[in-house]
Amino acid sequence: MTSSTVVDAPLENPGPEPATARRFTRWGAGVGRLVLFLALGAVVLSFGLVAGTGDATERTRSFSQIALTEARNSARSLSAEAGVLAAAGKNPEAAELLAQAEGLRDQAALLTSTGRDPSAARDSFEEPLDVSGTEDGARSPGAPGAPDVPDAKDLEPYVQALAASAQANLQSAWRADAGTARLLAAAGAAQQVWAARTAGLYGLDLPETNGPHAGDPAAESEAADEPAADKRLSNCPDAGTGEKTADTAAGTPSGSAAAGSAAPNAAAALKAAIDAEFGTAYAYEVALAQDPSAATRSEQWQARMAAHESRGTDAVAYLPDLCLPAVPPVAAYRLDAGFLRNPADALPALEQQFPAVYADLVALSEGDLRGWAIGRLAAVSEELYLQAETVPATPGLDAVPEDLPWN
Repeated sequence: MTSSTVVDAPLENPGPEPATARRFTRWGAGVGRLVLFLALGAVVLSFGLVAGTGDATERTRSFSQIALTEARNSARSLSAEAGVLAAAGKNPEAAELLAQAEGLRDQAALLTSTGRDPSAARDSFEEPLDVSGTEDGARSPGAPGAPDVPDAKDLEPYVQALAASAQANLQSAWRADAGTARLLAAAGAAQQVWAARTAGLYGLDLPETNGPHAGDPAAESEAADEPAADKRLSNCPDAGTGEKTADTAAGTPSGSAAAGSAAPNAAAALKAAIDAEFGTAYAYEVALAQDPSAATRSEQWQARMAAHESRGTDAVAYLPDLCLPAVPPVAAYRLDAGFLRNPADALPALEQQFPAVYADLVALSEGDLRGWAIGRLAAVSEELYLQAETVPATPGLDAVPEDLPWN
């Protein structure tokens, strides 16, 4: 009786679990915690992606790519605005605005990044330009009520925006890579000329802007205890050896290896600018002595000669940036027979070379030298094109949108 009672009693304490069951229980709990941790991590990661700065492509864009995009968007917007303001070529003012609309449109095409989809870039510039003189294009150019010329108050925001875009491009060129710097500087120079031409036509004031270069090296050296040229030469590897001085005095060819191992391409471009300035000054001197029309053009030619000599001297002051002594070239230049036959007609061709000379220097230089070259490109563009019949979209560059593979 006693044994049967024990057997039939309920099992209130079944005893310890088998070892295998305990292992499965712990494993299941661990898996559950891992799944919860991964889920929380995924939520946190998703919040980080949403709050980030954009996709991977956007985050890895360089300064040059961003500057190109901003410059292109600005050129397209300004082109559309100029087209709306144009009055279908009925008067000189409207013809100027129409030419600017086309020039800005070409700039936008040239400023298209090569990383864009070619078909997308091509399609974006195939739409015809609206120059009807109305915002919705409803009236035809000859329709009654179409304005003969926009009012000055309507032009002021356009001129302000054009000048601001020019300054932004010139400033961005200082930091961009070589090819982008040349393109941005050329586009900014053209926009600066367009802004000045439009302001002159309508009697508007241009906004005051700071140039891309802080000052010339001569002014910097006057404020320092040690001349700027000496300071820059002291940072060169072979400073004080006299080796580069001897090479330069012997007439080292521009662009050769001995012309400055620190930056031979920049040295060649700077020497090309120096030779162009002093060579053109020499050409004016020859014209003053030999051309029959010198008597009536003497004052103008002497002013141009002095200006080129001054710019050549400014350029020489930047030679120490490239570990070269600030020594002017020997005043001996060769003029071809065509120039000597008719100096008066040949001088304008010499002036036309300077946008390309300084555009190359912008691309190949850096720092203060690039800033100075950007300022020179803008200045010579204004001298050449402020009163010219047309203004190139990118002074100093031969590229046109039709030559680019993505247009």
